[in-house]
Amino acid sequence: MPSLSIVVPFHRNIAHLAGSLAGLRTALNRIDQPDKSCEIIVVADGATEPCSELVTEMAGRVVNLPTQSGPAVARNRGAAVARGPLLVFVDSDVVVAPDALRHIVSVFDREPDLAALFGAYDENPHDVAFISQARNLSHSFVHQRSRSSAGTFWAGLGAVRAESFAAVGGFDERFARPSVEDIDLGYRLRAAGCRIALDSTIRGTHLKVWSLWSGLRTDLFDRGIPWTQLLHRYRSLEDDLNLSRVYRACVIVAWLAAISALGACWRPALGWITLACLVGLVGLEWPYYAWFARHRGLLFTARWYPLHVVHHLSNGLSFAIGTALFVISHVAGRRWPGALPAEAWQGPRIYSRVGTE
Repeated sequence: MPSLSIVVPFHRNIAHLAGSLAGLRTALNRIDQPDKSCEIIVVADGATEPCSELVTEMAGRVVNLPTQSGPAVARNRGAAVARGPLLVFVDSDVVVAPDALRHIVSVFDREPDLAALFGAYDENPHDVAFISQARNLSHSFVHQRSRSSAGTFWAGLGAVRAESFAAVGGFDERFARPSVEDIDLGYRLRAAGCRIALDSTIRGTHLKVWSLWSGLRTDLFDRGIPWTQLLHRYRSLEDDLNLSRVYRACVIVAWLAAISALGACWRPALGWITLACLVGLVGLEWPYYAWFARHRGLLFTARWYPLHVVHHLSNGLSFAIGTALFVISHVAGRRWPGALPAEAWQGPRIYSRVGTE
């Protein structure tokens, strides 16, 4: 029986999948204990490109889903056929570092009470374009600077004990597209008394190509608005990750800057408030900007600054919309578009083997 079951959901971009699987094979060769065997399960989630031949070459197996159902369903179907006691979830656009799997095994062996563990992107995303570089660097910074005792989970490169995963019903299959299904899983694991750890030395290289529009759309519709509803559902607003007190303060200051800038059209003196807020943002997030400057230089950091302010504004808007959707759903009993179900996922269906192997 394999000790590790690696589950990779795949919908499109066979080149990214090839890179991800090659990284996994390299990492598997670093696990030198004979009892630490592994299986790779690729879940073809309504795949737009055939992947069976590639997966077979990499000594993996494929679970085929005839129509696209989203990564939550895909990961659950992979877990349903997995045989190992430890599930490792890796996105198909992530190339794990050569020592990542060995490190994961070591941590779980050393800490038998640990239920879940996740890592971080490295500082060298594959796409050289400015937006891709900046967004991935932001993710890396947040995970590297957050505390090791985590309140949630990340499925880009994360592992969960199979028994803990099954106990909470796996990923919420009501998320039909990539969203906050991994964050939701983390909240339910914590509610069940499970311990989750963040270890930023477990690294993966992100292959995703970001544009300004795709980043804003993701921040608003796929992350911010649904995550806000999860915060209200689970009553969890910890001083960690993207929810740190400093980060929340930055959102408020960014909106104050935007409002005062608008008011300056009628009262020019308000422009001084805008300037003070913009300078204050640099002070509030000085470690973030200093880290960016060390890794990419001052010019790169200066170019990213206004877009980072837009990011804060987007998150403030997300919180307002998400809160409104949550209140309307719970007080008025109506489900508006974008509103999440009021109840947490129970997951009675995750081990029905829907896919064909």
